[in-house]
Amino acid sequence: MSFNGIRVGVEACGAVADGDGFVLGEMERCEADFAVLAVTQAAQAAVDRGYFLLSEVVTKTSQHAYCVLGRASEWGDSALLGMELQLATYVGLKRVLAPELSAASDVASYARTLLALVSGSGVQVVVRVKAGAGAWQRWNRVRVLCGHHARLQVALELGFDACDLSQWRAEPVQLVVLPTDAFIPNASGFPVLRRDHQAEIKRWMDHAVAYVVRQSAEDVDMVGHVRYLRFLADTLEEPDSAAAASAEYRDVLQAPLQPLMDHLESAVYETFEMDLPKYDHYEEAMLRAMQASPKPELVLMVVGAGRGPLVTRALRAARQAERLVHVIAIEKNPSALVELQRRNACDWAHQVTLVRADMRGWVPTQRADVLVSELLGSFGDNELSPECLDAACHVLLAADGVCIPQSYAAYVAPLSSTLLHARAQAYGARHGLETPYVVNIHAARVLAEPQRVWSFSHDQISRDQITPGSQLRNQRSAAVEFEMQAPSLVHGLAGYFDAVLYGDVELSIRPDTHTEDMHSWFPMYFPLKVG
Repeated sequence: MSFNGIRVGVEACGAVADGDGFVLGEMERCEADFAVLAVTQAAQAAVDRGYFLLSEVVTKTSQHAYCVLGRASEWGDSALLGMELQLATYVGLKRVLAPELSAASDVASYARTLLALVSGSGVQVVVRVKAGAGAWQRWNRVRVLCGHHARLQVALELGFDACDLSQWRAEPVQLVVLPTDAFIPNASGFPVLRRDHQAEIKRWMDHAVAYVVRQSAEDVDMVGHVRYLRFLADTLEEPDSAAAASAEYRDVLQAPLQPLMDHLESAVYETFEMDLPKYDHYEEAMLRAMQASPKPELVLMVVGAGRGPLVTRALRAARQAERLVHVIAIEKNPSALVELQRRNACDWAHQVTLVRADMRGWVPTQRADVLVSELLGSFGDNELSPECLDAACHVLLAADGVCIPQSYAAYVAPLSSTLLHARAQAYGARHGLETPYVVNIHAARVLAEPQRVWSFSHDQISRDQITPGSQLRNQRSAAVEFEMQAPSLVHGLAGYFDAVLYGDVELSIRPDTHTEDMHSWFPMYFPLKVG
């Protein structure tokens, strides 16, 4: 019964003895997707006898387990809680809601009980937390004491007091709980949220959480509250095509490409070619470089030409500049060379010289006035751009020639994201936390402004300093300090880059200077081992 990708559940104020009856009655009447129900209504007597009586069990069959979130008894007897989790597993409940972690909770005792429960069962255990002062610190301490257990999740109850919730979006929040008394009646008497509260809920709707309408009093009808959340989902703006395409990769870990070592597939090249803003900037850079040269005829080399998007842009820039330009496309991938031959015949009127070679070793009869590469990675240098371009400039570029890009710099910022850290840990087993990833970062919080760590330059002065065969030129290290915006747990570093293509034509994936509508590069994620 999910509408617009959101799921809404209901939680009754009073005790519910018949879970199946509640599902078929109140839950369906409210048009809800699931119900939050106590696992049992048992007490110490159940522990003494070693089993539950039918009258003590709320969800008595597995028929409706798919739409029930079990709620455990209050902390007290760990044996009772263990029996409840065992019953929840038997019935087929996938998650159990733990008692609230409040300011009055003994955090160490809470964590001990929680760890025993989550370690002794296969269900996900969801910790209920009310947003507010000190709430995240309590949750974080419990999480650390439980060894960052993978089956711990959060049900965040919003009271809409003034507090910053951005850190919670980096946590494993599965449920956002809305008490009915957080709503106000509109002019027609229907329950609604205040405008600032609406904006907060819409932000959570972009994070694939489920919602629980919690009945604040037994006489409150929850139908209007559930329908209102559906209405809010209907008012969300449709993402543009670029945002929709990148949404598929949210928080998906991808190993960085290795174009020097591997031959890329056609589909990878095709994905690059869809990023028109990137190639618009490259075309503008090539145009300006052509216009700035006093030579009547120019040689332009595209190194790592792929399927030829930069070649097309180079020819367009030459026509716009009204310059005679000899374009040479160099590509080592034999399969991509087939596509270059097709395009040269069908699109470029055989104006382009095609060369199958490694850019670092081919010796031309005439050196390039303009050398163009799109070898940049998400961290600027992580696809061996400086090493490859240093070598290419040394053997291919004229002494007064121009390299596009001219320079690029790498940036890092501390990052909090339980989801990314868990995925990195699982990604590569023993080496999962020692590998950098390309990620469309979403369920995370960047904790400070990105700091520049190093840069590389391929301008003429820098090229004059190249020593053939030197392995030291491109070594880099840096030490930076960050001023944290709020208490948090650092799960790694986010990595970005910006690049000067030519003059003032720049590309950037830094959040504050990101090139508009460009989506070729997602940020890097460098996970840290968190103890």
